[in-house]
Amino acid sequence: MTLPKIEAFPSREALFDAAASVLVSALNDAVAKRGQAGFAATGGTTPAPVYDRLATLTAPWDKITVTLTDERCVPPLDPGSNEGLVRRHLLVDKAARAGFAPLYFDGAGQQEAADRAQAGVAEVLPFGVVLLGVGPDGHFASLFPGSPVLEAGLDPKTERTVIAVPAGSPAPDLPRISLTFQALIQSSLIVLLVTGDAKRTLLEGPVDPSLPIAAILNQDRAPVRILWAE
Repeated sequence: MTLPKIEAFPSREALFDAAASVLVSALNDAVAKRGQAGFAATGGTTPAPVYDRLATLTAPWDKITVTLTDERCVPPLDPGSNEGLVRRHLLVDKAARAGFAPLYFDGAGQQEAADRAQAGVAEVLPFGVVLLGVGPDGHFASLFPGSPVLEAGLDPKTERTVIAVPAGSPAPDLPRISLTFQALIQSSLIVLLVTGDAKRTLLEGPVDPSLPIAAILNQDRAPVRILWAE
């Protein structure tokens, strides 16, 4: 299998512009083909400028539903909430017309939230596009090395699209809800948004098969593009 090549950009601003363009193109294509599209959005600080740009672009947003690749078990107003990030930066301007399928539900326990989220995610699949980040430890979404649920999360035959991820050492610091590998590869495209030399080194050449991200890079269900800048 040929691994995806890293597409390098001269600056982070250029990276963010390119990522927004790639995402909106994939969403437009998906709506044209299926009449609707799902977008699995990642959290963290890096994608916020991408969402700012994406929200201003023309797309049939009323036919697009956004969900999350993973979420901390905190309410949307918490600074660590991925839903809060997406609501502030993406579900505004032109993209305010998009739907949203949450992973966190106020008052629900972690497993109950994962079970309830499955119903919303089922309405969104297959995704038009998935945006993922990569941790320095090789994790994606909330599938961390050493996690007791990592094997279940990476199982390509699981019926689960959403799982509860317990807090652990060294990560994650808080209980989380995560889409599974099996759910994420049900997509027309997976985009890895990467910054910094360390992560570029991690993804160049044959990737350590023990790292969770190797599952994304070594599958042939969904094409993968790696967009990088220092």
